[in-house]
Amino acid sequence: MQQDLKRIAGGNWGISQIHRWNLYKTVIERMLAHGSSAWCLNPTFKMKRKLSSIQRPFLLHISGAYRTTPTAALQTILGIPPLHMQLQFEARFTTIYCLRIPLPPFITDTQPHDLEMKATGWSTHPSEHLKPNQISFEDGEAYIARKDIIIFSQMARKPNTELELPSAS
Repeated sequence: MQQDLKRIAGGNWGISQIHRWNLYKTVIERMLAHGSSAWCLNPTFKMKRKLSSIQRPFLLHISGAYRTTPTAALQTILGIPPLHMQLQFEARFTTIYCLRIPLPPFITDTQPHDLEMKATGWSTHPSEHLKPNQISFEDGEAYIARKDIIIFSQMARKPNTELELPSAS
C-alpha cells in the first residue's frame, strides 16, 4: 500500500500532503483498525513494534521526509498518533461503547454501565404534533381562510396591512 502512496506523489508533483494525510486516515488506518477490538485491546511489545514498522513508510511518504527521520518526529510533525495507540483506543471504545462488553480492570476502569446510551432520535415526526397556530398543508388546509392567522406583508405600503388567504370554495 505504501508503494501506491509513493507512486501518486513525488517531491514536486502529485497529490498534496493534506490529501495524502486524508488517504492515510480514511483508508489505511481504517483497514488496519478493522477488527482491532478482537486483537488490539492490550497490545504486546512485539505488536507495537510491528505496527510502528507498518506505519513508518506511510509517514515518510506523507511528509516527504528523509528516511533517517525518527518515527516519533514524523508522528509529531504530521499530528498522527502512534498506530498501536490509535488502534488500542478504537478497540477499547468499540468494545465498551458499541459492543457493551466490560473490560478487565487492568485494561481500563471505565465500564459500559458508566456510559450514557446514545439518543435514538424522534419516535414520531414533529409535524404530526402541530400546535393550534401552525399551518398544515395536508388535505388542502393551506387555502382555507382562517381568522386566527394574520399575515403581514413587508411589501405592503401601509404598515399592518393584512393579507387574507384565498378561500377554498
